[in-house]
Amino acid sequence: MTDPAVFTVLIVNYNGARHLGPCLSALAAQTFPRHRFEVVLVDNASADDSVALVRRDFPWVRVVRRAANEGFAGGNNAGLPHTRGRYVVLLNNDTVPDPHWLAELSTETAPGRAVASKLVFAHDPTVINSAGLQLLRDGRGTDRGYRHADRGQFETPGAVFAGCGAAVAIDTAALDGPLFDPRYFVYYEDLDVFWRRELAGRPGGYAPRSLVRHVHGGSAGDESPVFRFHVERNRAVTNLRNADVFLAVWNAIGLAARVWRSGLKWAVGRERGVMVLATARAFVSFLALAPAVVVERYVTRSRAGAACG
Repeated sequence: MTDPAVFTVLIVNYNGARHLGPCLSALAAQTFPRHRFEVVLVDNASADDSVALVRRDFPWVRVVRRAANEGFAGGNNAGLPHTRGRYVVLLNNDTVPDPHWLAELSTETAPGRAVASKLVFAHDPTVINSAGLQLLRDGRGTDRGYRHADRGQFETPGAVFAGCGAAVAIDTAALDGPLFDPRYFVYYEDLDVFWRRELAGRPGGYAPRSLVRHVHGGSAGDESPVFRFHVERNRAVTNLRNADVFLAVWNAIGLAARVWRSGLKWAVGRERGVMVLATARAFVSFLALAPAVVVERYVTRSRAGAACG
């Protein structure tokens, strides 16, 4: 049974031993009452000494070991049944939360609500990584304030379209299924969840004083083949499920066009072959998922209409 007074910090880890010490030490230093939160770490079959490190140095962390790497989406889904808190707080393993992070985040949580923390870059905390996510007109999700100097321009709490999954609190009582679509594996799963909540009339919130330092790209790296495949495919899938018809079709056509553009860039020596292959695989995978996602699209809209009615 979940305890409404308890928060569960849920961390998914894959070969992240180099990050875990600073992250878990920062959680041990939280000003939020220790009896009101627990920490659960889901290890996605790491080959490094992540699990041994946690059990040796942080025995108060509950470890859930998985037999395979299920990504950010699958790892969080697997960890959810092991949580006791009503509010599950997702936290990347490559983050260092401020001592007041969880206390400040808790002030903005409420039944049915999902709330995003403010992220700054670990290498330069004066620069913003994310002040929540916003939806661009072309269907892309982007971090508010990304790479802008932090001059206090995002210090007002309030509604945001979505929150970055690196540090976000979600009311588990409002879930009607798994936390994320496991087919996403990684990237865009956070935008998808918040977008569906937005369609259901539950906008996301933002807690600007809930501060986290983040090693951006610490899991897969920006513009790696893994990054290219999942970002391209998952953006198209997210729009097919949630956007209006024009934007959903536009994103599908856009992905096809980017396959051709990537191939042309490779032909003139401006693109690596592995990146062309990643883009092409993204399009093929999108086509394979599209029929099921179209069905889910109309189920989502039917539920949203019933809730509004």
